[in-house]
Amino acid sequence: MPFTIRRRLLLTGAVFSALFSLSAAAQTAYPDKPVRLVVPYPPGAATDAISRAFAQQLGAIMGQTVVVENRPGAGSAIGIMAVKNRPADGYTLLVHAEGFYSAKLTTPGAGYEFSDFDILAPLAQSSYAFIVPADRGWNSLQDLKGVKREMDIGIADLGIGTYSTLAARLAASLGTQYRPIPFKGGAEGLTAILGGQIDGYFTTIGTTQSVKDNPHVKVLAYTGRPGSVSHLPGVKTFAELGVPDMVFHSSYSVAVRSGIPEPVRTQLANFVRQAATSTAMDKARQDLYLDGYRGSLDDYKQEQLRLSAEFEASAKQRKRE
Repeated sequence: MPFTIRRRLLLTGAVFSALFSLSAAAQTAYPDKPVRLVVPYPPGAATDAISRAFAQQLGAIMGQTVVVENRPGAGSAIGIMAVKNRPADGYTLLVHAEGFYSAKLTTPGAGYEFSDFDILAPLAQSSYAFIVPADRGWNSLQDLKGVKREMDIGIADLGIGTYSTLAARLAASLGTQYRPIPFKGGAEGLTAILGGQIDGYFTTIGTTQSVKDNPHVKVLAYTGRPGSVSHLPGVKTFAELGVPDMVFHSSYSVAVRSGIPEPVRTQLANFVRQAATSTAMDKARQDLYLDGYRGSLDDYKQEQLRLSAEFEASAKQRKRE
């Protein structure tokens, strides 16, 4: 072989070897800097609390600091876009909840698509209790079937989302009419219930703990699955009370930008699963009155697709009205 050709081949081989070594080093080095976990909700709520517990566990497993960044607003679209606008390199994660779908459906111009993100692991679930003012004299769901007027039910979304979905399902199941009363957040709705300003409100099980023994409030049922472990002693599920269409859970999970290099994504997904299923996270969920997800990741993703389809149907119905 001529010397020139042989030298070119040797040089080409050396270049490829160096590139491969650099690529391998980059893969094994991940993560080599702090990771950001964006929570598109304000501090203080269960979503924020479970996210911080998760961040602590993830940081310990990854050997890097995981910084929690609250970016609320626009139904969670602000936080989602904060992640979308970062590089797809595995260093920015998103706490994913129902607002991911409802924000986009409410504001189609929001600059992200559902396909821009990939769920890595579920973190927790929360069912909802339905509470009413005690002065209405309603002690059971049966009492609501006899209501001849519109019920004022508080919602904490923009007309497409968890609260609106639950209110519509309840009214349809009981054969009653309702009027949605919008609030900016859960605290406002609780204040309205305690003051007797609205007829009903759905609250997460964790939030319900603060009012379940209040003499001004009645807890009529909750949206857990039949036979689920109750965090509200003496309160039955809607399904157990003959309203099967009211099984519902809010779900919190960890998502990441689509398009991350596969070696990094594989490492990250493994870290996230370890943290999400750790004993410390089991305790955090218990302390926050949250439940773990018992199905597979594929099952979870399918549930989220069905929920987004339900929200989308609600959005189309609103346009027709």
